Amino acid sequence: MSELTSRVAVVSFDDVPAIGGQGRYVAALERQMPAEGYQIDMVSPRRGPWGAAAKIPRRTRRPPLDFSLYLRSRLDMVAESVQPDLWHVQGGPGGVMLRRHPPQAPLVYTSHHTYRTAHGRNLTTMPMGYLESKGYRFAEHVIAVSPSTAASLMADSGVNKGRISVIPSGVDTDWLSPPEVGSRTTIMFAGRLIPTKGVQYFVAMFRALADQHPELEAEVCGDGVLYHAALGAAEALDGRLRILGRVSDEELRAAYRRARIFVMPSKYEGLGLVALEALACGTPVVAFDVPGLRDIRDTGVILVPPDDQKGLRAQVEALLLDGARWRDLSAQGIEVVRSKYSWDVVRSQIAEVYRSVLASSASHAA
Repeated sequence: MSELTSRVAVVSFDDVPAIGGQGRYVAALERQMPAEGYQIDMVSPRRGPWGAAAKIPRRTRRPPLDFSLYLRSRLDMVAESVQPDLWHVQGGPGGVMLRRHPPQAPLVYTSHHTYRTAHGRNLTTMPMGYLESKGYRFAEHVIAVSPSTAASLMADSGVNKGRISVIPSGVDTDWLSPPEVGSRTTIMFAGRLIPTKGVQYFVAMFRALADQHPELEAEVCGDGVLYHAALGAAEALDGRLRILGRVSDEELRAAYRRARIFVMPSKYEGLGLVALEALACGTPVVAFDVPGLRDIRDTGVILVPPDDQKGLRAQVEALLLDGARWRDLSAQGIEVVRSKYSWDVVRSQIAEVYRSVLASSASHAA
């Protein structure tokens, strides 16, 4: 491990244990960045100068926005407590929206995706998109997790191309790896159980496949507003569809490794971290061709047009029946994730952004 030379205040609504991809990202930063010389100090509703659990007033129906409002008047307190050399804030839907530049140190934002990508020109979310864009514009640098996210930052948030680096979320390929032995007889979904993630499409697809493939089973990992609807559907399938709810990291890895196909019928993604994690375990992915997932097509992901449920089912069924193609896609996914998306690769790219921003800040201060 390198000598710790700089303190980074990582600000995130999501934290450990993670709700979604942003929580998994910051947990990995905390583990990985000390190897590059950076001490990570977490600032979240669960960690910070306020102790183990901040008492955040519920001013809106959006908990990330409530935390952003709570944080706005406490940035000076955080700066005094942490004494950061650099701020690294997690942005996007579900992220933190800063109304002003935090004190004492330069700011790096990671955009996990954008409100415009997620919601288009929906009038109810346009104010959120405005607040999000403001934070990106006063950051010294913005990390976009995918080319699609970078394009939205430039087109929709007015961020100059020169202040954006495309660096994907990393995958721990030492921990997430293919099983040595064992049969794979399940198809799998993992994510929040909400309409935009498409769990309803997954359940309908499995219901259609179940009669033609009596050996096939399915697993759903995650929680959300559609959890009870998914449970109801599972009751009619005699235990072949298992709704596992929120699972531990170990349980998620085990599910990836016993799955034959990972299905991702999302309406949008910033990148699709769970798809990369499944690929690292040798599990091919079938997904809708949407921003974020489109950016990882070089991994061997099979993409079908958005909302094409028949096409999704046809591609899953074809892959179940074609062992040679399955083996080719499995090997391709493992190799590409290891070479492009492992934390060994991603960590050094983030560290280079940190070094560049800190050096530029020091030269301006001199």
